[in-house]
Amino acid sequence: MKYLIFILFLIVPIYSIAGEWNEKPVLCTSEKVVLESIRIKKEILLYNAVQGTKVRTETGLAEKPVFIPLKIYANLNTGTYTIVEFHASYDSYCVISIGVNFNGIGNGA
Repeated sequence: MKYLIFILFLIVPIYSIAGEWNEKPVLCTSEKVVLESIRIKKEILLYNAVQGTKVRTETGLAEKPVFIPLKIYANLNTGTYTIVEFHASYDSYCVISIGVNFNGIGNGA
C-alpha cells in the first residue's frame, strides 16, 4: 500500500491536489539589491532548483504554474538563510523566505 501511495505522489502533481492558494508577502527587487543583502550576511549558494509556482495574470492566478529558477543561500556558521526566486519575464528577484537556524547538508542535518 505504501508503494501505491508513493507512485501516486509521483504521478499526481502537488499543485493539482485540492487546497487553497493563499497570499504571502514577498520582497521583489533587483538582482543587485538581493545579492548585496546575501553578501552582507556572508551566505553562500547551497542549492539551485527549478520550481513550479503560481503567478498573477490580469484575471487572477494563472491556472498552470510557471517554472522559474530557485536558489537557496545560507551561512553555515551563523545559521542565516535566504531563498530567492527569479522571474525572468519581469527581470525581478523575489525573496520568498529569510530566516535563522538553518540546518542542512554540511552542518549537522
